[in-house]
Amino acid sequence: MAYKTLYRVYRPQRFEGVAGQEHIITTLKHAVDENRIAHAYLFCGPRGTGKTSIAKLLAKAINCKGNHKPCGECSNCKAIENNNHPDVIEIDAASNNGVDEVRDLIEKVKFAPTQGNYKVYIIDEVHMMSPGAFNALLKTLEEPPAHVIFILATTEPHKILPTIISRCQRFDFTKLSLRDIINRMKIILKEENCNVDDEAVEMIAKLADGGMRDALSILEQCLAFNDKHLTLQDVYRIYGIVSIDNKINFIKILMSKDMSKALSLLDDMIQNGIDIKRLTMDLVDILKDIIIYKNTNNLDILFVLSSYDIDKIVPYITSEEAFQFIDIFMDANEKYSKAINPSIYFELAVLKICNHVVEKKIETVNTIEEKVIEPTITPVEEIIEEPTIEIEETIIEDPIIEDKVEVPTFDFEPVEEPVEQSEYNIEVDINDIMNILVQARREILTDIQEKWPVIKRYLANLNTAKSASMLCNGTPVAACKGGLIISFEFLPDVNAVNYYKNYKHLSTFIKELLGEEYKFLAVEQEKWQNLRNQFIILKRNNQLPKPHDITLKHIESYDIDHVDLNQAQKYAVELFGDIVEFEEE
Repeated sequence: MAYKTLYRVYRPQRFEGVAGQEHIITTLKHAVDENRIAHAYLFCGPRGTGKTSIAKLLAKAINCKGNHKPCGECSNCKAIENNNHPDVIEIDAASNNGVDEVRDLIEKVKFAPTQGNYKVYIIDEVHMMSPGAFNALLKTLEEPPAHVIFILATTEPHKILPTIISRCQRFDFTKLSLRDIINRMKIILKEENCNVDDEAVEMIAKLADGGMRDALSILEQCLAFNDKHLTLQDVYRIYGIVSIDNKINFIKILMSKDMSKALSLLDDMIQNGIDIKRLTMDLVDILKDIIIYKNTNNLDILFVLSSYDIDKIVPYITSEEAFQFIDIFMDANEKYSKAINPSIYFELAVLKICNHVVEKKIETVNTIEEKVIEPTITPVEEIIEEPTIEIEETIIEDPIIEDKVEVPTFDFEPVEEPVEQSEYNIEVDINDIMNILVQARREILTDIQEKWPVIKRYLANLNTAKSASMLCNGTPVAACKGGLIISFEFLPDVNAVNYYKNYKHLSTFIKELLGEEYKFLAVEQEKWQNLRNQFIILKRNNQLPKPHDITLKHIESYDIDHVDLNQAQKYAVELFGDIVEFEEE
């Protein structure tokens, strides 16, 4: 016996077996039950959504001899199911689209059915008929014999003459939902006794893009690759799909403007046979979900991202940047149809996103140009390998320090009374710094450093520009749970961050940026090197202070909620009391 493909074997034989299209099924069943059969139907919709299947079911229902129509058991139902019923004629308009073929059809229409109640003509891809053939069919379609029913099926209704459409009952088929396709495939897999992971079934349903026939064709190809235990990775390999994790990682690389790494990754994907068009739209779908989540915080209305995926990408990108990426990718997608090699336009899109040229700073002294070398800051956790000492689950490695290095010493006695702080003279308690270093964790610092570049994107927002401008030149150098040290090159930047009057709005901004609340302080780059060396020597000598709750004495000694009022504000408070609120502009 010849092999039959899955979509032919599992073509629905009852209305109840059709996936989706409930509105059409309900209407046709009522029409059959009440014997209100139209003389012509037009089924429109995307491929693989059930047009031909429902046309055959309608032909079975109106010719069925059983009580529940179609019963699938009577002779008429069996004959139509086996494609050998003399009164149900299927015509492919793609190959029978001429005037002569239509005239031959018209000649046969006048003959009464030989076995069933109606003669049913199912004309597939009817939009392929020539204008002459349409005109020849027009009169018969308008006033056919009572025993004849025409069912026209097309994927392109706009190509059909309006005079033809006006003579038919039109039913618009829609793409099947993901859930309908998944449920239908699971029924088939159970019948076939195949072991397929749920993730693989869901991915196949997504690839089908709303078409049941496409879903079964893809499933059949995947089962031919691995019919023992089909996994998601198998589907990725067969169809050249990039996993969601890799796509998110690719977007993060684009955000970092690392052109070399982005092009290298793109080359690897192309070598593995990735579908560039599908990748483009997958990236757009991810970016759309990012924008939706940032505006709604609702996971239920997202298309592709899960809560796990959200945590990996949303904190690192702004809505404005996501919109920019979408515009660039959609512009490339529009050009794919005109290109022999679509990957060229995708590569150009990557170059456009990563194009971030930074001019090198140059100083001219006595007509000699010298490059300015930016100082390098090494976080406290990035140390040379041996030896290692473990302190409360924190591994801090000792660098090699020569004996000649002079390290300043510090007294770890608490500061009693701070001098009145001004924005030009701010002293940070060394004990607070060392307390953060003692509890420092590499993974916390790494996470903060990954999110830190996003600060520059907040400069365009008037509500966050002030905080972003104060922090964007800083570098996180040490962090623990609830504590953060930021290094700056210049002292004014350090003082601005440590100034108690700036602390409240900076704290709010950092919480929004990092997703958690941190007590933070700033240090100069030069002082940071000395502090780090001092910490290492103390650790070697087992003289580190005991860790305790994070404190900031230069902040906690002041009322950060206090607001200096001008004369007008003071007058308003005197008039209206505590109900007055002042907003910072």
